[in-house]
Amino acid sequence: MNETRAGSRSVGVVGYEMEGAPTGVGRYTEEILTALGRVPRAEGWRLRLFFKGDPFEHPLWADPGSGSCRVEPVFDRRPGAHPVLWEQFRLPRLLRRQPVDLVFSPGYSLPRTRGRASLVTIHDLSFEHFPADFSNRELRRRRYLARGAARTATRVLTDTRRTAAELQQRYGVPPGRVAVVPLGVSPRFVAAAASASGGTAAGEQDRALADRGVRPPYLLMLGSVLPRRRLDLVLPALGRLVREESPTGSVTCPGAPNPAEVRLVIAGRNQLPRREELDRIVRAADLGDRVIRLGYVEDELLPRLYARALGTIYVSEYEGYGLPPLESLAAGVPVLVSDAPALTELWPEYPLRCDRLEVEDLTEGLRRLVGDGEARRLAISEGPGRVGELTWDRAAECFADEVETAWRRFPKQVP
Repeated sequence: MNETRAGSRSVGVVGYEMEGAPTGVGRYTEEILTALGRVPRAEGWRLRLFFKGDPFEHPLWADPGSGSCRVEPVFDRRPGAHPVLWEQFRLPRLLRRQPVDLVFSPGYSLPRTRGRASLVTIHDLSFEHFPADFSNRELRRRRYLARGAARTATRVLTDTRRTAAELQQRYGVPPGRVAVVPLGVSPRFVAAAASASGGTAAGEQDRALADRGVRPPYLLMLGSVLPRRRLDLVLPALGRLVREESPTGSVTCPGAPNPAEVRLVIAGRNQLPRREELDRIVRAADLGDRVIRLGYVEDELLPRLYARALGTIYVSEYEGYGLPPLESLAAGVPVLVSDAPALTELWPEYPLRCDRLEVEDLTEGLRRLVGDGEARRLAISEGPGRVGELTWDRAAECFADEVETAWRRFPKQVP
């Protein structure tokens, strides 16, 4: 590979997580690449995004002159291809036909990238800590690909210092080859707090949510439904709360709703190893129509979904980062969090924390989230401080640093 001027650098991006209805990794990819277009150092870079399916429109490449980077989508027109098989066997062929200087994979694994620098983001090691959250086949696949990517990538990126330490301890990644690139919170969520009173667009979104059964007052659980996020404890805790006729000290906030009127909105794909388990958990809670299951929610509705909530619940035994709590605070809505790793790094001394994942403790946590005016005020007031520095522009600057570092450290080959 010839030495290339920084201004004409080309970066190949594994983009299939952006196809269809993107969730965590797909949203991460979109946000960091969009912000990269605002980084002066990336001016003249060419981003070649590789997709396995059919062409689709996206703001990243809709206006070629809108950012500092030139974005070129490459569609393989194989929508039915299995993502892993496509990435590991088909994508290397595409990279040979349309070569790039460096390959970036935003989601745990790398295609075979012989002869070029590479970056991979490993957001967490949940599959090492909580194997029961995955089927046997999925568990083996994730472990094999993540370990291989950590071993071969020029630079390994992750979201928190804790996960960086885990990558060093479990996978033997040298400290000098792993870097922390904190995630960001989109300004859309801050704007949702500012426009909480409504407006034309907000009214349309409210109607769209109402059509799906979402009406205040409600608590929100947003994110893929996984065993470690303990919906099996949250629902019984909510059941206790709503059945208390006059809970002692439950409502200290003027205007707070009666707990018996509060609903729970579950927004996220059911990713329990046994999908039918979600039906069983909901039935066992005996909450009737107080539980609203939305499944996947379109990205454009998320800010309003947060902004209208009474509070957000994000309790988990393990998280690599946890964007929903930060997005909730950005939208001006308090959130109940647990004492999980990563959340303790991001949320020290937070006033609405549940230290133990037990039904009694969660019931008390929900009681404070619904009706403790002082705890709610403190949580909301901490939002700007916790969210203020977590911008995607900052993340993109860090990412650009890592591209430059990978480029410098990868041994160049002269034909």
